[in-house]
Amino acid sequence: MKRVLLILLLLGLILSSGAAGYGWYLVQQPYRNYSGSEVVDIPFGVGSEEIIDQLVAKGVIGYRYPALGYLYFSAYRGKLQAGEYLFEQAMNVEEVFEKLGRGDVRLYTFTVPEGLRLDEIALLWEEAGLGLSQEFLEAAVAALPTIRMIDPRAVSTEGYLFPETYSFPRGVTAAEGVEAMIRGFEDAVARLAGQVDPDQWGLDLNRTLILASLIESEAAVADEREVISSVFVNRLDRGMRLECDPTVAYALVLEGSYRGRLLRDDLGFDSPYNTYIHADLPPGPISNPGYASLRAAVSPADTNFYYFVRTDGGRHTFSRTLTEHNRAVAAYRRGTEP
Repeated sequence: MKRVLLILLLLGLILSSGAAGYGWYLVQQPYRNYSGSEVVDIPFGVGSEEIIDQLVAKGVIGYRYPALGYLYFSAYRGKLQAGEYLFEQAMNVEEVFEKLGRGDVRLYTFTVPEGLRLDEIALLWEEAGLGLSQEFLEAAVAALPTIRMIDPRAVSTEGYLFPETYSFPRGVTAAEGVEAMIRGFEDAVARLAGQVDPDQWGLDLNRTLILASLIESEAAVADEREVISSVFVNRLDRGMRLECDPTVAYALVLEGSYRGRLLRDDLGFDSPYNTYIHADLPPGPISNPGYASLRAAVSPADTNFYYFVRTDGGRHTFSRTLTEHNRAVAAYRRGTEP
């Protein structure tokens, strides 16, 4: 009898050892029946068994119990993070748990082009499916105290949302999006300070950003940014009004009366942003400029130009005197060289 019990015990050990070995084999091998690209959305608050059930249901892993056994004894126990995960190739159980343990969630790109206004960025946010535009605008307003820690003279969030391509997980909040763009602005300013000594900027950060927004609004061709910057700086030095059309358009946007184009009567619109009737820079940026325009604002070309008019292909004709400028405008209207 004792011999029979011993044999049964040995058989049990052999079988359990074999089962454990086979389970370990299943854990270490990528699931051979994996079909391709799968997205697994793991909600907050679900337990390990529910997570594994989702992974099995999606075909990311093949076997529930070996995965549960491995998780129980692994460093990933209790550390699998919620979120949306993209699995683009077959992985073994350990690799899947490592991905979830890192929180390596699926990211969506959101591109902010240079020169957009705050309200235009908010509309892009909604069009990208990241949230409502109104929520983005409210988050931007709420971020003003943070911006004033960077620039105490900031009047709004306008100008401080840096144009860049960002990566966000599903479920990102508008506040997190605004925060990322403000960090992008801080990084751009640090980069600029590393390339051009702030003592050589000529203007403080606030006025540099405002000038950069004007340059961004006028420059359609990259190699003209520094020359356009020089025109504005030269006019500022002489106390001349900047007479920048986009500032009038921005003033009208703030009042909700912009019709998509400027009329002559609009140039007399009474607003501190209207540089046709007020000398100096406007009180705040009129858009969110990119790095090239920030760089042009602190390193304008050395010119004696005081005027420019846009001609063919988005380029400009630059002039030293009003007479030259009027001649250039008339020539453009005639379709000839000045």
